[in-house]
Amino acid sequence: MDRRPTALFTLLVGLLLPVSLFAQARHHPSARPRISLSNYRAINQRWHNAAAVPAGRFTSDGRFVLRLSSLNGMGSVELTPEHQDGGFDDAARAEVARVLGDRHTGTHAPIDRRLIDVVFQIARHFEVGQVNVVSGFRAESRGSNHALGRAVDLVLPGVSDEEVATFARSIGFLGVGVYPVSGFVHVDVRTHSYFWVDRSSPGRTSRRRSRRRRGGGMQEVHGTIAQQSDARARALGVTPLGGTDAPAPPDSPEADDESDEQQPASPQVTPSGG
Repeated sequence: MDRRPTALFTLLVGLLLPVSLFAQARHHPSARPRISLSNYRAINQRWHNAAAVPAGRFTSDGRFVLRLSSLNGMGSVELTPEHQDGGFDDAARAEVARVLGDRHTGTHAPIDRRLIDVVFQIARHFEVGQVNVVSGFRAESRGSNHALGRAVDLVLPGVSDEEVATFARSIGFLGVGVYPVSGFVHVDVRTHSYFWVDRSSPGRTSRRRSRRRRGGGMQEVHGTIAQQSDARARALGVTPLGGTDAPAPPDSPEADDESDEQQPASPQVTPSGG
């Protein structure tokens, strides 16, 4: 019996299997290495440590200086707004895109102007010297505001996540999600506010957490406050979005954007002040 076809088949399987596994790992973030929950909590405490970051500062004419620092090795930047209430030019927007870049793909995308102003507004309210960015643009998060440059997961050192979320909920036209176990707040710009709490563990994929949501893993909160915040913002003439060209995906309602939240499975542990 000729064994050559069998040997050739075995060789091909040996060559193609590693390629297949690599492709699966790229398309399924949950396959990436994870750290233990206890180690993650220790790292998260460092993210929240106000003593590890510079003090908040203002310019001589009263403009608050916004400092963003990526926890995923994408660098940091200090930005001075054009006005006391915000406003950043194209050069500043490009720097924000760099810091909010996708560390897995090494790519970045334009960040919505209003999102930058909202982050500035939150940082100025608490007068924090630095905003720690857990996640910004994510190329693989299809159907999510992260993929449109409209969302950021953040930590304000020295300020509890619930305090950050409470203030953000008052702004209007925002998605605000609190992740008590993972220890950060999600903020995105959208046309109708939606607020939620997700107690999933770090590294949970959206698919798993969608199943958990039916069992109470994720829940909407403060629906009335969301409507009231939008009404106030509308009366003030606030524009929900600020310059992203791509529309929200038609098959992914804005109110479901939180279902695509991919929490960090293996965060970087570089000093937050870097």
